[in-house]
Amino acid sequence: MSRNLDIKVRQCYTRAVAQGALLFTESSISKHREHGEVFEVRFVPALAKKPSNRPKGSANPFLPYDERLHVAKLGSTHHLLLNKYCVVPHHLLITTAEFRQQGEPLTEADFSAVLNTINNLTSRNIVFYNSGDNSGASQPHKHLQVLPMPEYMDVPPSIGIWLQYDSPSGQVHTSDQLPFAHYGIVLDQDQQQDPVRLAVAYKMVYDKLTAAYGTKISYNMIMTKTVMMLFPRQHSSWNGIAINSLGFAGLVLTKTKEEQELLDRYGILHILTCVGYPRTNKK
Repeated sequence: MSRNLDIKVRQCYTRAVAQGALLFTESSISKHREHGEVFEVRFVPALAKKPSNRPKGSANPFLPYDERLHVAKLGSTHHLLLNKYCVVPHHLLITTAEFRQQGEPLTEADFSAVLNTINNLTSRNIVFYNSGDNSGASQPHKHLQVLPMPEYMDVPPSIGIWLQYDSPSGQVHTSDQLPFAHYGIVLDQDQQQDPVRLAVAYKMVYDKLTAAYGTKISYNMIMTKTVMMLFPRQHSSWNGIAINSLGFAGLVLTKTKEEQELLDRYGILHILTCVGYPRTNKK
């Protein structure tokens, strides 16, 4: 795949919106500063009218997928699709070609599909994976997601706080700067380009997580080209504010003025600690 992927995404997005295959919801953005980093809060009141959970027994939207949302085939194992319901343009999904369960550990093939995508996009992106019932996952078919990073951000704010710690590459570590449990790794050049090495790096972080919280733990993963972090989860929401991986990246979505007020009153880091786990001495 070439750098033409940018063009394919834009063309597919424009066409899908015109055909009614993709539903974009307007939102407004405010910035929230904590611990020296700027977090983004996206207010989407239209979502307050929609059911939060996918109806049981409804059809798998990825098998078969809607051809109008299909951007590219990623080898023989994955497809690149546009997110049908998006609040950020060009929100992408990396789905397995055959049914795999959301929540299964990520594999070399998954990371090959990820690298095949982000290495052919010119924008900075956040890759994320919601694993388990308390992670914010909404579909049972295995998929990762790719979201363009806000232009004003060099790194997601949670990663920015974590990087205040002296972070040697290739080693899994936590930081006293974040109040919630997390495990992160700075990716070296080989890991950034090789799906085999990237899968090994993920397993290192995943093994630390599951050694501390068990293999059945729900968790979120966020990844940029240079950093990967995992966050154990015990609740999918806090006082109505739903949190998925993007929340732990520092991009939070609210649906009502009441949720906005709660966020302003308690702070994003506090909410993330409540839906995750308080950081302990577990390493």
